[in-house]
Amino acid sequence: MRKDDGTVDLEQDFYDSFEKEQMLAYFDFVFPDSGTLPGLCKISRPKEGRTTYFSAIFIIDTPTEDAFNEVSSYAKKINWDNFKNYLPGFNSAMSMPYAATKTGLYILEADIYIDTPIDIPKQFVLHKLYPAVEKVTGLKTGKLVFWDDIRDGSSGKEAAAETQLSFFQKIKGLIS
Repeated sequence: MRKDDGTVDLEQDFYDSFEKEQMLAYFDFVFPDSGTLPGLCKISRPKEGRTTYFSAIFIIDTPTEDAFNEVSSYAKKINWDNFKNYLPGFNSAMSMPYAATKTGLYILEADIYIDTPIDIPKQFVLHKLYPAVEKVTGLKTGKLVFWDDIRDGSSGKEAAAETQLSFFQKIKGLIS
């Protein structure tokens, strides 16, 4: 979104992305270098039908400036093109950090494009996308939780409750 002075408001673009996308799943992780910095990854797709891209938003707790700098340095070294080795039909990836030290969070969005439009079913997320994200980023991932399972009250509800609460607390803190 462009401001009146012609600059791009990245923070507003980040908030707008939540309105344009359908959340598919999320998982928690621990930042690999420190082993103690927790994070959450939200996997989404556009709300309209079949798509050629999906979005992964990584939210990492960075309570100190040193932690923030460590995560920032690590994020810059991720080779997103490595998805070609793990994700069938991978075309390209574009990553954009939403770095804000004042919030105590480091946020990184990666849009991953594929060649053929698909609906991105659960099986694709579970067996292709999730393992590929884990391998490309090197994150120590936790349990994958599907958003529909939580909304519908299906399996995974209890295991996901703590992660879900944590996710919304972080987002609420970011927006406040």
